[in-house]
Amino acid sequence: MSDILFRNGRPAVYAAIDLGATSGRVMLGDGSGNLREIHRFPTPMLHAEKGIFWDFEQLSAGVIEGLSKLDAAADNIVSVSCDSWAQDFGFLDESGKLVHDPFSYRDKNSEIHTKARLEYIEQKFPELRKKAHCMLHISDLIHHCLCGAARSNYTLTAFSKLPCDYELFGRMADSEVIGTINHPALPKLAGVPVVSGAGHDTAAAYVGGNVQNDELLISLGTWFMMAEPWDKNDPVPENFGLLPLPGHKSARTAGGMGMWPFQQCVKLWKERGDFPGYPALDAAAANSAVTGSINPDEPSLFSPENMEDAIFELIGRPLAPGDVTALLLRGVAKRLGEAVKSFDKEFKRVVLVGGASSSPLIRELIARELSAPLAFGNSEASAFGNICIQQQVMRDFHA
Repeated sequence: MSDILFRNGRPAVYAAIDLGATSGRVMLGDGSGNLREIHRFPTPMLHAEKGIFWDFEQLSAGVIEGLSKLDAAADNIVSVSCDSWAQDFGFLDESGKLVHDPFSYRDKNSEIHTKARLEYIEQKFPELRKKAHCMLHISDLIHHCLCGAARSNYTLTAFSKLPCDYELFGRMADSEVIGTINHPALPKLAGVPVVSGAGHDTAAAYVGGNVQNDELLISLGTWFMMAEPWDKNDPVPENFGLLPLPGHKSARTAGGMGMWPFQQCVKLWKERGDFPGYPALDAAAANSAVTGSINPDEPSLFSPENMEDAIFELIGRPLAPGDVTALLLRGVAKRLGEAVKSFDKEFKRVVLVGGASSSPLIRELIARELSAPLAFGNSEASAFGNICIQQQVMRDFHA
């Protein structure tokens, strides 16, 4: 079978679990770009004495609730796969139980990568490390929750700054079926294949963006990452990294803080009933008389208790939401323009993907900062790339 168009007499679909740093989504798609959001849920953090953690019980419950809403489509779901942010991980004990909620990169006690976080835990919390039989990144933990397989995805281990054969990683998985759903809360999905495709959401977005030679992808969400095709055997210039891709391919990449300060302000505005909706907020920002911008990489905005207060302290006075939005979005656009210039290369076009790409204002502001044409890709590029990878894996599986 060279393709999967139908399953049980109905059009075949794939389920993508796409976890971001502020929210997660369960999406359903057919691999052609048609996506339907089934369920959206927060990815909550816990602030405790030991540090900042991801509430994995709530996170996984959001995933299960979303998948349970697929019961009506269960007969024509070909497979399911999860992608997430890259840095964070959890320990499993010998029985396969999570030792502790995963530490969050928002904790400022170490650098933002897996190796540094692991070293911090080993030094400060050796009792957790002693219980560890296996360590899995967030999307790998979700796969383990669904099918019981303790497998480590290549795009995550290769990005971790640890050896891919590090003793605590699960057996490597690179675009393959690692098991089938056997979660007790998902009886109608029992037996659906679980695919370890692109565990790293930016790798999934890169696939979904379908960038060609001499093109640059910008994935803009809580963080931004930009990437261009790159031979992993070529030396990588200083201040750049390699983005591991499925099939042991790679892209040259640079990144930084993206929409996080704005997202946290929106959360506050919604809580106090001061959020007019994104179109109205964009309009207010476009008409703002306030000049200047705020760099999203400003250290004081990394994990403040109250983002709006931190911004007011930074600029020296309170402002209306439209003015704050103007400063933040201009800052994001300026930061992206600087990052593109750092590639020291003329691109045929720049492809913008991610949730922020749906804002006409942010697109306009970014376009002003670029010398190359700006194209708009899928706002759900990570989910779309996730599904594209699943589709290829399942074609090969049934070939």
